[in-house]
This record gives sequence, structure tokens and C-alpha cells, in this order.
Amino acid sequence: MNSFASSLLAWLLTYAIHSTVLLGLAWFVTRRWRLEPSATDLLWKVALLAPLVTGTIQSRLELSTPAAVRLPVATPATLADPGRQPGVGAPTLTDPASAVPETPGYRPGLANPTSSPVSFPLVLVLVWGVVALGSSLYYLARRLILVGRLADRRAVNEGPLAATLAELRQTTGYRRRVHLTMARTISSPVALGLSEICVPEMAVSELGMEQQRSMLAHELAHLARRDSLWLAGATLMERFFFFQPLNKLARRELETTAEYLSDEWAMQKTGSAVSLAKCLATVAEWIQASPLGVPVAGLAERRSLLVSRIARLLDARRVSSPASRLGWAAAALLGVVVTIAAAPRVSQGVAAVTGTSVDTTRTLPEVSSPLASRKAEAAPATQDTGVVNALIARLKDENASVRRAAAQSLGRLGDARAVTALIAVLADSDAEVRATVIDALSNLEDPRAIDPIVALLKDPETDVRHNALNALSHWERGVPTAPVIALLDDPDADVRREAVNLLDHLEARSAGPAIAKLIHDPNADVRRDVVEAMGNMHDQSGAAAITEALNDPNPDVRHEALDALNELKAPIAEATLLKMMTDVDPDVRQSAAHIAGDRSVIAAIPALRRLIDDPKSDVRESATEALGNIADPAARQALRAALQSPDPKVRRAAAEALGQDP
Repeated sequence: MNSFASSLLAWLLTYAIHSTVLLGLAWFVTRRWRLEPSATDLLWKVALLAPLVTGTIQSRLELSTPAAVRLPVATPATLADPGRQPGVGAPTLTDPASAVPETPGYRPGLANPTSSPVSFPLVLVLVWGVVALGSSLYYLARRLILVGRLADRRAVNEGPLAATLAELRQTTGYRRRVHLTMARTISSPVALGLSEICVPEMAVSELGMEQQRSMLAHELAHLARRDSLWLAGATLMERFFFFQPLNKLARRELETTAEYLSDEWAMQKTGSAVSLAKCLATVAEWIQASPLGVPVAGLAERRSLLVSRIARLLDARRVSSPASRLGWAAAALLGVVVTIAAAPRVSQGVAAVTGTSVDTTRTLPEVSSPLASRKAEAAPATQDTGVVNALIARLKDENASVRRAAAQSLGRLGDARAVTALIAVLADSDAEVRATVIDALSNLEDPRAIDPIVALLKDPETDVRHNALNALSHWERGVPTAPVIALLDDPDADVRREAVNLLDHLEARSAGPAIAKLIHDPNADVRRDVVEAMGNMHDQSGAAAITEALNDPNPDVRHEALDALNELKAPIAEATLLKMMTDVDPDVRQSAAHIAGDRSVIAAIPALRRLIDDPKSDVRESATEALGNIADPAARQALRAALQSPDPKVRRAAAEALGQDP
């Protein structure tokens, strides 16, 4: 045990040295030069994680660095009592014939291991372990409090906010599923995990449409960048390696760059820096103090950054350069290599055995290391097992809320040993427990859970069926499609919609005819997802159903139908396309103009010319670009007229189009 403690202490000290070097360099570089946020973000992430790698590589390869340091180790018990003479009751290593019979706890030539004193490295390692564990558990407790505060959040599947998020996902090309929720217990929008955006209730009543769009784009950027995982990991490192204060600085810097880069991403995708700046100012008024207690990827969790973020949004120099990030990435890699080759390494001390007839060059690690290592490796597993087993036991608690909490915790821990126990609880009498267990199993992503979850697609409770469909989307293969297709006739619109999305995720082209039957579903969101799914399946047989959706009363469905037909390269009647260019919805008019240009529809030139004066700027710009794609004298004449437009975007697009070959 003492040998293992000495090895671990040596690694921790090596980590302390390497992390100080790399984090200090990151601090110096970012303060010395005004780097772009993307480069700053990269340097701090490398500096935070690299010491774990460099220290381990040095220790495993036992590199002889220029400034290697060896820990001093106290001399253990002697092999022979100096007061005894060889042959008088004390065997020596040089006299094999004098060996005594081996007894429990005693090894020839070594002092009794049960009497060896506790070493100083062991004390230090134990102190570090207790403090690190306590600090980490405190952080996890704060996370659980946050989860409890957000327990009453509700899903937002319909309405303008959900439609705006769907439109953002489409325009930005963000393919991962996103869950939009709303809570009254938070004051700032936050990105939770890898797939959830939670907004305060005030966002609906006090933010305009453009501000809501900027807000959702910012949080979508956090999900795309996986900022929640980075912040959680950085916080755990800050607490686990509490003796390195620069880890806290790194975590704060990552929070800052995450906000700057998410602002940039949102501004680029929405094209409106002003609306995001106004949104930041409005949300800041709702917040009196940091409300959540742990670092999260939120729109305005750090009020101290708001002034600089708003100024940066309104500054002309705000877009990061990929070339700059690439250059600093090479510099960071070089720094890591140099650290491995030249940074000091602390190694385990070698304890010499003393005695009257013993060679002091002989050492003990070969004797004690294997047993100590096995005990050390078993300790964390035993501890984890205790936690997991305790939670598994609570899955049978008489109180349903306790069973739900235990299932949630097991899902978050991600321990595969809980899979079998969770599957057994899928038969729980409480519907909320069943729904929670489904979510927990989806987080574990163990294939053994697929069939039991599929069985719950026939559950009498709507929430259970909905959660089961959502959970099955975590697997790419192995999910049978027949039970999912059966839910396309479910009486609940959310279940039908989730079934369509799951079949789309599974790329189940055989389900195309069944999905097409929902093209006239009473729920507009279901119809929109049906059109999107049929477009994603790239099956020309669905073009007829999608064409029907061009006459849908909901503009989102009509817009999705146009995009799907364009994706399928399916024919669209000129009369229909001209009709869509006069649609009341600007997004539909814009898509119709874009398709007319892509397909060089000469008959659409008069309609495109009228759209140059459309009330919406994006429609005017798309119509001008479409005219530039039609090789016809009438189109070029319309472009020359567009040079006089009061809209600079139209004038720019017309000028660019006229410079191309007719």
C-alpha cells in the first residue's frame, strides 16, 4: 500500500508541475496577445487536459528528463537485528540453510509487513483523496439541487418558440435532436446536457420574435460546442485537483470563451447582432444573482461579461479566423511535446533495506508493488459498487418518488451494472417511474434495453409511450420498426410525431407509405415532421404526398414541403411554383424564389421581379439571386433595375449576378 501511495504521490506532483507550466503558458500567451476567442478556447482546453497526458506518459515510459526528481523514502525495517549475531536465532540472506519456516504474515529476509509504519506519502495521498472526494461530492450535490429545481420544467413541442427552434435547426444544419423545455424557476436560458434547451417562462412574454430567435441560436451553439460537458469536466478537475489554483482560472476562461463563441455562432446563423445584444440586456434585467449554483452553459449566467459581450457583438471585428485557430493548435501541440520531453518528472523513491549482512543496493518495490497495486485498483471499484448497489436497492423503495430519483441517478452515473436492475423496474406500477427508467436506460445506451423498451410502446400511458420512442432514438440499429409504425395511429399527437421522427432517424424507408398517410394529420407539427421525414428518406414515391402538402393551411408545412421537393429533385408545376411565390408567409416565398432560380424557370421572371420589392429583406435578396441564375434577357433587365433598389443587399446581389457570364 505504501508503494502505491508513493507512486500516486509522484504522479500528482508531476501533474502539479506540468499543469503549472502549461496553464501558466496559456495565461501568459492569452494576456500577452489579444487572441481570438476560438484560439483562446483551444489553448485553455489543451492546457487543462494535457497535464493528465504528459504526466502519465512520462511516468509510464520512465523518461529521464533533465530535471527529474526522486521522492525520498524512509528506510524500512531491517532484515536482521543488529544486536543478534548470525547463527544466534537470526537467519541472514547469505545463509540459505538458516532459513526458518514461513508463517502467515512473515516472509524470510523481510520484517513483518504488519508491523511496518504508515508512510508520509500514504498520509498525503489519503488527505488528498478525502478532500478531492468531498469537494467533488459537494459539486455533484449542487448538480442534483439544480436538477431538483428544474424538475417541474415542461416540454415545449408546439407554438412559435418550438417552430423557431425547428427553423434554426434546419437553416443551421444541426441534425441532432433537441428538446425544448420551459421552467419558471430559472431566469436565464440554459443548455442542459447534449440535447436540451431550457428557457424561462418570461422569454415568451417579454422577448420579441427576433430576440427569441437569437436566444435559441445562442443556446443551440452551446449544444453544438458541447459546452455543458466541457464546463462540467473543468469543474470536476478544479475540485479533484484542488491544489492547482490555475484550474479554476482555466474553467473561468472556458466559460468566457464559450459565451463569446456562442454569440458569434448565433450572430452568424441569424445575421442579427443587434437582436442578440438586446436579448442579452433584457435577460440581464431578470437576474439578480447567479441562480443555479454550478457553472452552466447559459445565455446570461455571468452578468460581469454582459458589457463586453454586447460591445463585441456590435463591434465590426467579431468573427474568428479558422487559420488563426489552426496556427495556435500547432503551437499548443508543440508545447505539449516539449513538456513531455523537458518538464521535470517526480518519480517514486527507492527504499533500501538495511542490516548487518544485507547489500544496501537491494530494493523492495519488486516485493510490495504488485499487492499494493491490486489493492489500490480494487478500492475505487468497491466504492463505486457501493454507490451503485445502494441506488439499485432504492429502485424497490415503497415510495414512487424515491424510485424515480434512484433511476435518474443511475442514468446519470452511466454505470452498466445498473442496466439489469433498471430493466426489471420497467414493469413498475407507477407510470412516472416507468417513464423515468426509460430515460435512464436511454442514457446508458446498452443494447440489452432495446427490446424491453420496445415492449413499452404498447403501454397505456401516453408519457411512457412517448419516452420509449424518444429513448429508442439513442440507438442507430437493432430497433424493430413494426411497433413504431403501429404508433403512427396513436391518439396523441406528440406520440405520432415522435414515431415519425424515430422512423426518420432509423432511415426506415419501408415505412414511407405509412408515414405518408399522416400528410393530412390534424396536428400541424405532425404534418411538418411527416414532410421532413419523407424528404430525408430520398424516396421519389413520397413526392405525390409532399406535393399535396403545398396546399397545407400551415405555412411551416408548406415551407417544409417546398424544401423536401427540392431535395428530392421532384418536379413542381410552374403554376404551383408561381402561386407559392405569392404566399402570405415570407419563408415560403423565399424558398419558392430559390427553387425558381435553381431550376431556371423563365416563367417565374415577372414574379421574381415583383419579389425584389418584397417587404422582407431575405425574400428580396433571394429573388435577386434567383434572377442571376436564369439565363434570359428579361432576367438581366430585371437585375439592372434592381441596381436602383434601396436595399443594399439587393444592389449587391444584382451587381454580382450581372458580372457573371449571361
